[in-house]
Amino acid sequence: MLRWGLVLAALGGIVWAGHGIGRELADLVPLAAGPQPYFIPADALFLQVWVPVVALAASALFLAPGLLLMLAAARPADRFEHWLVKGFTLSLFGVPTLAALVQAALGIPITGPAYVVMLLAACLPGLVLLARGGVPALLAGRGWDVALMIALPAAFLVSFGPKFYWDSLNDDGAHALLNTMLFIERGLPFWPAGATETTGYPSTTMMSEAFLQTGIVRFFGATEASVRLTFLPGLAVLAGVMLSFLRDQGGKTRPEAVIGLGAALFLFSFVMAFNTSYGPYIADIALPLAREPLIVLGFLGYVLFFLERRLVPMAAVSTLGLLSAPNGLLLVGFFLGSHFLLTRPWPFRDVIVGGLIALGVSAGASAAMVALEAAGVTRVGGEFGAGEILRRLRFVTPFETPRLLFWLLPAGILPGLALLAWRWQDRLSRVLTLTTVIYVLFFYVQAYRILPHHFAPAALLPLIVFWRLRPVRAAPLPALAAAFAGLGAGAWASAPETIRPFTHTRDFAARIAFPDAAPDPLDLRQMAVTTGLLSAAFPPRWTDREIAEGYGMERLATYVHMHLAKPAAGGADYRIVPEVAARAPGEVVIAGPEDAGFVLLARDAAVYQADRLRTGLPTTIADLYRVPRESIFGHGVRQGPKPVWDLARLAGLR
Repeated sequence: MLRWGLVLAALGGIVWAGHGIGRELADLVPLAAGPQPYFIPADALFLQVWVPVVALAASALFLAPGLLLMLAAARPADRFEHWLVKGFTLSLFGVPTLAALVQAALGIPITGPAYVVMLLAACLPGLVLLARGGVPALLAGRGWDVALMIALPAAFLVSFGPKFYWDSLNDDGAHALLNTMLFIERGLPFWPAGATETTGYPSTTMMSEAFLQTGIVRFFGATEASVRLTFLPGLAVLAGVMLSFLRDQGGKTRPEAVIGLGAALFLFSFVMAFNTSYGPYIADIALPLAREPLIVLGFLGYVLFFLERRLVPMAAVSTLGLLSAPNGLLLVGFFLGSHFLLTRPWPFRDVIVGGLIALGVSAGASAAMVALEAAGVTRVGGEFGAGEILRRLRFVTPFETPRLLFWLLPAGILPGLALLAWRWQDRLSRVLTLTTVIYVLFFYVQAYRILPHHFAPAALLPLIVFWRLRPVRAAPLPALAAAFAGLGAGAWASAPETIRPFTHTRDFAARIAFPDAAPDPLDLRQMAVTTGLLSAAFPPRWTDREIAEGYGMERLATYVHMHLAKPAAGGADYRIVPEVAARAPGEVVIAGPEDAGFVLLARDAAVYQADRLRTGLPTTIADLYRVPRESIFGHGVRQGPKPVWDLARLAGLR
């Protein structure tokens, strides 16, 4: 056990020494405006070496308590992937919960060095059990797997660090960061019933990513970079679990599959990091990208244990996906249906039991949310309620053909085409093929609110199908060459006009002063006042035509940056003050008063008009993945070249 102890000590020492990188990166934001923000020679040692080392060490330390316990508790039949997904699940939910309990018991913040100490202590039970029972053999021969799990997130962070470090938050990213602040400060990830801007998320049915993000943000503090670094452990574990489906019949990991899978996941990460957003300008790694590995991991973990009829771990690891987003349950349901159709004799018992377990997890989470609302702890949101989902399914169109690229391009084209090679697929591959096709069709026909990330699982599952094809197994090197050709085409087609960090939201927020504001961004009254006034002065722009006419402010992101950004050097152009406050010469009221009696003032009308009507801001979303805002936020029947049909009306229900 000395070796394990030394590894843990090294990880703890690295993270202890680097726990301040969140604030250090925030202080380097001006570098984003430089000529080459992706490589700055004077700061390369810090940005390209030290930060990735610290981030990976923190990821490993966060995962260590669960992995060590699951290693000590491993059964003789357990394999590397079983241990990996079980340990990841235990750490994801267990470590943030433990930190909240310790913080409540001791009355001190469990962040930074204190959090490192807590994690090292949490590793002791696993170490003791391993010392008594020995290390299982499931780690033997897994060098390629571990190498990919380290190299892939490291390469992605080194390559696209400024996207992590200096992009302004969008509204989704700001919401994710506020969730971590809430969890850390109050010990629960659920917003009080009085919240308006953040109500309903996280919930007991959508909380996995909040646990993961809180677990990483506790190391480095609440900054833009910290909440985005949470993508790395999910990506690493996803690579390790997916690789287990690609081994040869003897259980050996093939290097060609390692390289091919790693390159495809790198491209997938790039596409989703830059191109999937409800906002008009940028996608935010913090959300939804950080959530996507959890959805797929929950599904693949479910599949692993379903095929071996191991019900308890199947239920446990499925929570990664089932408690992340509604499509986690869809994936499981489509898999069970596909498995039933393609398996002989008919697997009635397996499918019924597997379905009841998935439904039980989801129903239990929903019941817990209802109980929390009844107790006044939080309030249920409507965005992902049954009624809203039915409204989305009501309006359909078969004419949004560009959506097929959301599925084909992110993993390099060839895996998607591999679904057509039915005769070369084994039974599991055929089940995954049918699951993917049903999943794609489900989202393809929905008329509104469909973005590239909705197809993320359908982009990844074909990678398993491709690398399991008989010709690919027989000739892996030519297959790898063909895969790289597809990856090159996918990368070329997916490249946005610019990948420079988008800083306008942060810069704009730095020009807004709220002298009476509390220092705590979790103050619900302050949040409501600020976002309400900003929304009144800079109304939401719901269509592409409106975006072409002026600035599409993201009010929650602006609010968070008002707390994170340093005040602008030239002073404030906008002030939020009581209605009766004295005004400087030339100041004009542009919003308010609202219920609390505050108004938003502009230094002068010309500054306000210039900001409100600003157009031409850079965007990092490639044209291929840009979804018209009319298709994101639209509703109802639509005529024209791409008509939208109302199923309820066609069925005579309306």
